[in-house]
Amino acid sequence: MKKILSIILVILVFALLFTAYKYTVIRKGTSFYFMKKNPPTFQEAYVDVTDWTLKDYAKHPKISAFLVASGVKGTSIKVKDKLKLNIMDKIEKQKEEMEKVIDKEE
Repeated sequence: MKKILSIILVILVFALLFTAYKYTVIRKGTSFYFMKKNPPTFQEAYVDVTDWTLKDYAKHPKISAFLVASGVKGTSIKVKDKLKLNIMDKIEKQKEEMEKVIDKEE
């Protein structure tokens, strides 16, 4: 029995090492993606891009290109939402300033 468990354990370890050598495992939230490495290495075996900023994506163009090609979205939506909020804040401030000016004139 111990021999069978040892063989299974060796096979599992080999499978994990093979995956780490051939693929980059990319985590985005609760999703996982496997990007084939060219050439195969043990570098960047696992990358979590859940909280990446645009600078992080710029530093890793291969991962960015893979995610775009895979249809993974999220960062662009967050950026658009932040820009929209910034614009809405500016509009509200301008509106308040105009109301103050109108109140002073009356």
